[in-house]
Amino acid sequence: MQPHTAIYVRQSADRADSVSLETQEQLCRQELLPDEPAQVYSDRGFSGRNTERPALRRLLDAVRAGAVRRVLVYKLDRISRNLADFTQLLRLFEAHHVAFESHTERFETASPMGQAMQSLLMVFAQLERETISGRVRDAAFSRAKAGFDTGGPPPFGFRKVPHTILGRRTQMLAPDDNAALIRSGFLQYLQAEGSLTTVCRDWTARGIRTARGGTWSPNTLCRMLRNPVYAQADFRVYAYLSSRGAEICAPESPPEQHGIYLYTDRRQNQARFSDLTGSLAICAPHIGLIAPEIWLGCQKKLDASRKLRQTGKGRRSWLSGLIFCMQCGSAMTVVQGRHADYLLCGGKKRGRCSGAGAVWRKEDAEDLVGRVLSARLDALRSCPVPPESDSENTAMREQLSALYLRREQILQRMTEAPEAEFAVLTEAAVRISEKCRRTEEMIAARSYPQQMPLPEWSACDMDARRTVARTLLHGAFADGEMLHVFLQ
Repeated sequence: MQPHTAIYVRQSADRADSVSLETQEQLCRQELLPDEPAQVYSDRGFSGRNTERPALRRLLDAVRAGAVRRVLVYKLDRISRNLADFTQLLRLFEAHHVAFESHTERFETASPMGQAMQSLLMVFAQLERETISGRVRDAAFSRAKAGFDTGGPPPFGFRKVPHTILGRRTQMLAPDDNAALIRSGFLQYLQAEGSLTTVCRDWTARGIRTARGGTWSPNTLCRMLRNPVYAQADFRVYAYLSSRGAEICAPESPPEQHGIYLYTDRRQNQARFSDLTGSLAICAPHIGLIAPEIWLGCQKKLDASRKLRQTGKGRRSWLSGLIFCMQCGSAMTVVQGRHADYLLCGGKKRGRCSGAGAVWRKEDAEDLVGRVLSARLDALRSCPVPPESDSENTAMREQLSALYLRREQILQRMTEAPEAEFAVLTEAAVRISEKCRRTEEMIAARSYPQQMPLPEWSACDMDARRTVARTLLHGAFADGEMLHVFLQ
C-alpha cells in the first residue's frame, strides 16, 4: 500500500464563528500535489484537550503501520490544544518519518528555531483552550448563583419542568412519582435501628431501583440523604451547610421550605457531600420534600456514623474523633511508637497531607486539652443554673444557629465589599460574634441539670473523660506547633 497524505480535521462545536470540517478539508487540499493520494480523518464534536478521539486514533494507527507519509491540518490547534500531547504526537511522527504541516502556520520544523516556534504556538493554543474553559466555568458559576438549572439529570424523586428566572427561561425541579418513596426513605433511615445497609437491603428486596435502574448501595443512599436538594431548608439547614464549609448564596431571610442547589467545582473538591469547602449552597426555586428536622436528624446520624468509622471504638484515647489536622482536616489517629503512643494525621498516613499537625505525643495532647476542659468544668460549677425548659433550650439553640448564619453572611460580604463599607461590616461582625459567645455560654450553663453534680476532671476515668469531651468540646485542631481547642 502506497503511503498517503493524511488530512486531519476537527470541530468541537458547530458555531457560526467556527471553521467547518468541510472548509478545513478544502483548505488543506490546496496543499496537495496533483494526483497526490490523500485520506481524510474527521472528528466532529470532540475537544482538543486530549487525544481520545476516534479519527485521531485511526490516524495514529496508520502512522505506526507506515501508511502515512505526511499529516496536514488547517491549524495547529486542530490536532491538539495541549502542549504535552502535541509534543508526543510530533515525536511519534518523527519516529516514523512522517512530515507534519499546517495550512495556517507556515514555517519549517527541521531547525531548532522552527521547532521552538511550533511549540510556542501550541503554548498559546493551550492558553486559549484554558481561557475558554475558564469563561465557561465562570458563566456556569454565575448562572448557578442566580438559581438557574445547570444541566444534568434530575435527582431521584424529581423531574424537570419549565421555569422563568429574571425573564429568562430555565428549568426547575418538581416531585415525580418517587417523591413519596423519598420521604419514607428519610424517615426509615432516621428511625431504623440498623444502618444504611439495612435500608438498602429492604429497598432491594422491595424491588426499588435507583434513578439509573441499579440496586441501592450504602454509598448511593448516603449521597441521597446528604443532598440538600431534598430539604425544606430553613436557617438551621443553611447554618449546618455553612459549618461544613459551604458558601451560602441566599437572601438574608431565605424563603422557607425551598430546596438547596449544591454547586461544587469538581476540580477542587472530590468529596462532594463530606467536605463542602468551595461549594455554593444556593436557594433553589423548588419546594423541598423533607422537613428540616428530619433532614438534619439524618445528617446528625450520618455524621456520628462517619466518626465511628474513622476512629473505631476510640479505646486508646478519649480524644478519638475530636482531634484533627488543621491543614487537611483528617482525624488524628493513635499509633504505637517505640517509646510512646502518638497521634498521627490520617491524611499523612494516606499520603494526602504534608502533615502540618502530623505527629503529637498522645499524652501531651490529652494533657493540653484536659486542662481546657477542667477549666470549663470549674467555670460551669460557679455559674448559677437557671430552671431548665425544653422549649427555652430549643429556642436558644435556634437563635444561636441563626446568629451563626448571619455571621457567616456578613463575613462573606466583607470579602467583596468596597472599602467604604468594610468598617461597618467589621463592626457588625464583632457584635454578632459577641452575641454568639454570650448565647453559647448560656446554652453551656443549661447543659447540666442542677441535681447532676459536675465531675472533677482529675477523678474521671477514660470513659468519663470521653463523655465530658464529647459534651463540651467541638474539636481540637493541630497545626504542628499548637493545639487549637474549640469548645461547644
